[in-house]
Amino acid sequence: MVGLVFGLTMMFSLGAAVAAEETIKLGIMYAMTGKGSALGTKQMDSAKLAIKEINAAGGADFGGKRVMIDAIYQDTETKPDVAVRKMKSMIKDNGITALVGGTFAHVSLAMNAQTKRTPIIFNATNGVPEVMFLKKEKGPYSMSMIPPSESIGSGAAAYVADVMKLKNVVVMLPDYAYGHGALRGIQNVFNKMPHVKYTTIMTPVGTADMTPYLIKAMEAKPDIVMMGQWGNDAINILKQAYEMGLSKKTKIFFNWIVNVFATGIPPEALKDVMCQMFWYFDMTGFEDAEVVKLSNEFTARYMAEYGEPPDPYGLSAYMGVKEVIRGMELAKSSDPEKAYNALMANPKWTGPKGPGTWMIDGNPRYKFSSFIAMGLGADERKTKWDYVKVISYYGGKYFQRTPEELGWK
Repeated sequence: MVGLVFGLTMMFSLGAAVAAEETIKLGIMYAMTGKGSALGTKQMDSAKLAIKEINAAGGADFGGKRVMIDAIYQDTETKPDVAVRKMKSMIKDNGITALVGGTFAHVSLAMNAQTKRTPIIFNATNGVPEVMFLKKEKGPYSMSMIPPSESIGSGAAAYVADVMKLKNVVVMLPDYAYGHGALRGIQNVFNKMPHVKYTTIMTPVGTADMTPYLIKAMEAKPDIVMMGQWGNDAINILKQAYEMGLSKKTKIFFNWIVNVFATGIPPEALKDVMCQMFWYFDMTGFEDAEVVKLSNEFTARYMAEYGEPPDPYGLSAYMGVKEVIRGMELAKSSDPEKAYNALMANPKWTGPKGPGTWMIDGNPRYKFSSFIAMGLGADERKTKWDYVKVISYYGGKYFQRTPEELGWK
């Protein structure tokens, strides 16, 4: 009986919010405290900028009627149970019909599971594993601005083997869920390329001394070492690789890099390291003029608001808000089913990252799946925020698996 009353309350809350259409009740939830806070605060800032811009323009356009966004901001504390509890409260007490958020994968997975019980649009703007997008696992209106975390590995592997044509590879990854997800992506690619020999080395999270692992990597005499650590571990491994002279013996490819830890890597340790990225705040010189224009404009607006350049995952949060509101505008409604279906029926959009298309599995397909950059030394940096120069991109078939491979027919 209690469950029935709770369910009816949810339906009434959602129905009242949709019927009124006086404001859009939008939940925004990132890790403002806990282990994810360094990145979560940047995502929150970007989401707030998107909302500010939409409201400054008069609100969302519901067929000539302007509807303002009433955003409810919450902190996941980097804890799945906290995120779910606050998510339930935002639905019941605030009447939200959509939520944009997510900093760490395990928290986003918990929020996706909750949407199967209380259906709202959930746009995860962080890397989450492919399991979230399996037909049997995905919430009815769940989506993500960033392709699955396995794509980080598959994109890096494809660029190294399919573009750079290297055959002897050492893969160094952190020994936790993120690292194992990236490894699955790498294996998906390398296992299709019998000419590629690869050695896998997993490093425990929080390892201060990476020397033994780097020695093991050098002993394999690789053509390239692919690294995928995160946070302080990323800083440590690149710094110690430089001190050991690894770059003089082989190439280094860093699988996925963002501002929040890249700016802590000594310039000499990042110099000439190839990096894969979701996006970079300075796309000057990139081959697509529209990407350069939109990126420069977004970076300028963000810097005017916050005094520093946006993080790649900040752009994801910004686009996450914009896409949810675009769906509502297309549907002329904040009803989650109508707005989500409107996006799927009108799946193409563009932005600072370039053209994107929504797929039936809730994943985006980007023309520029990932950007490839080269680390800059101290004398190559124009400002304290510079750390790489974008030199290319990967957009090939190996980046992410198809909806059919994830159970969608």
